[in-house]
Amino acid sequence: MCPHSLDRAGMIEQIRLLLGFPGIYRLFGTLLGGAYRNTVLVSEYVRPKAGDRILDIGCGPGAVIPYLPRVEYIGFDISQKYISAARASFGDRATFICERVSTYPLTRYSYFDVALAIGVLHHLDDEEGSHLFRLAHDALKPGGRLVTLDGCLMKGQSWAARYFVSRDRGQHVRTSEGYLQIASSVFSDIAVSIRHDLLRIPYTLIILECTR
Repeated sequence: MCPHSLDRAGMIEQIRLLLGFPGIYRLFGTLLGGAYRNTVLVSEYVRPKAGDRILDIGCGPGAVIPYLPRVEYIGFDISQKYISAARASFGDRATFICERVSTYPLTRYSYFDVALAIGVLHHLDDEEGSHLFRLAHDALKPGGRLVTLDGCLMKGQSWAARYFVSRDRGQHVRTSEGYLQIASSVFSDIAVSIRHDLLRIPYTLIILECTR
């Protein structure tokens, strides 16, 4: 490996470590246009109603909560730093659990109106991703929806978008076909949206709406 590749790999690793701090994660999201992305994601794809029951898998510091109406919200994340920050900011209107949702005894089957996995799948390998879809399917009411959002590689995207997507800290960024293949192993009703306009930098995002 050439020295430039080593330097680049080290820089990416440093960015990953920094994003583990909630304050830096929030600042980074703000600079990239996360407020607009979340506004569009919630209004056009999540479409929550007051009183809905929402399960957020990989909730981070709870960045999506300000965009939701009053709902019954349960968020899971494995980062204690993220969960502590989420509780400090939104503990009066949501429940946060520091644990992998896959290892938590989730007894509320067929209970949730919406499940979210925002920026999660590209961190999971195919087996873990399939497990996430199965878990969300079991947690949702009949007619409930899982909404996912992730960076996506695809033919025809700009070189800049491909550059930024390929350097995401997630190790399993996929093509749209790759994400769809995992989702379709569990859900049969899937709507796919590709967006190039949700961030301030060139970036391709895929949104899946999977209906139980």
